[in-house]
Amino acid sequence: MAIAGPAGWDVPPNWSAIQAVGQGDSPYAGGIAALKAYHNLPAHAAGDRAPVLYWYPPLTIPVLHTLAWLPGWLLGVLFPCALAAGFLLQLRAGYQMASEERRRWLIFFLPLAAFFPGLLCDQTILSGNLAFILYGLVLTAAIPGWRRNKWLLFYAAVLVASICKPPMLTLLAFPIIVGKRQWAPACIVGTSGCVLFAVQPLLWPAQFKEFSLAVQLVLDWAHDFGFSPSGQLGRLLWQNKLPYFRATTLAYLVWAAAFAFLLLAISRHIHRNPHLREQWIPIALTGTILLNPRIIFYDTTPLTIPLLLIGWRALSLGSEHFTQWRGSRAVSPAVSLSPLQIFFKDRKHLAPILVGAGLFAACNIADGLWGNWLPIELTVLLMVFALGLWSLLHPSVLLSPQDSYIEALPYNPECSYHSPIPAVLGESTSE
Repeated sequence: MAIAGPAGWDVPPNWSAIQAVGQGDSPYAGGIAALKAYHNLPAHAAGDRAPVLYWYPPLTIPVLHTLAWLPGWLLGVLFPCALAAGFLLQLRAGYQMASEERRRWLIFFLPLAAFFPGLLCDQTILSGNLAFILYGLVLTAAIPGWRRNKWLLFYAAVLVASICKPPMLTLLAFPIIVGKRQWAPACIVGTSGCVLFAVQPLLWPAQFKEFSLAVQLVLDWAHDFGFSPSGQLGRLLWQNKLPYFRATTLAYLVWAAAFAFLLLAISRHIHRNPHLREQWIPIALTGTILLNPRIIFYDTTPLTIPLLLIGWRALSLGSEHFTQWRGSRAVSPAVSLSPLQIFFKDRKHLAPILVGAGLFAACNIADGLWGNWLPIELTVLLMVFALGLWSLLHPSVLLSPQDSYIEALPYNPECSYHSPIPAVLGESTSE
């Protein structure tokens, strides 16, 4: 894949920014000049890739100064190792979301995340984007959070990640909808991140103007809006040469408010049904990523394993109901089962595998034929998220494990209606 297509397209602007800062220049000027030159070319719309800019906030300039002291060969070794470590940490976090039973087969599917981020084929992993490192740190720090409600490391990781990517502050919704009593610390960290961004025009006024210009040029010329609902609206308005800033801002606020309300409502339901918590973690992470105002390719890789877990559970639940429905139909004892009935009855896991594989193939074939990855990926995320909510809120799942066990017991006329367990265990029910 690296030989056949482009690779490392996010690395040159970072390296150029390090060199520019080491020489006392602006990290943004070179990229802005290259993008303007590309835009002025008469054949720039013929399919050539637009130059990638360095458009991290000026707060990263001190980090660039530090990296400029290191020799280039050392950076060339450390950075790929950090990217690989970040990717493996993402896989580890997704693996920790699975139950012991699912981990037996999930271990063989972990490499899918490299080739099918977000379950849709893309070569994102070859970009060399810093997001792989940031998400690896954030998700690793989130493991003690969803297990023991210890979120200090997570808050520190999100705050550090927001220095490079301010939209990652939306990840602060994760401890609110997963943990307990996290409103106050999440709001404090979110306010701190906003303050760090707000003081940058005062500390680096010239660099912040260049940074703002770089962001504007990327949106106006490279139309890099991402594939969030507001981003899709911005791309549509841009293609029709209409102003997009106010419309996309309003659309995001409406979408984020409605979606956040949904997540909070579901989280309250989970608090009343603690046995659903394990199923809720991957769904909550997917919903948190969907709150990002600019969901981009790199945001889908951390979701690959959670999406796989959500889809597997939903399809398994649907298959079980299909099997129960067929078994509940009145069939004469003298009528033998057809081979298809025996096939689905004895191989309960084969049906969700076939359905899931079919959906997976259909989405990737549609991407290959249509060639528009962004709306298809948004559709996949929303579809799997909706399946997760359905499986989470299904009546058969809402019962606690003890209730569902009692309900599943066959009726025993010799057993007390209110206490069927002793009869099943062979104990006497006589008074």
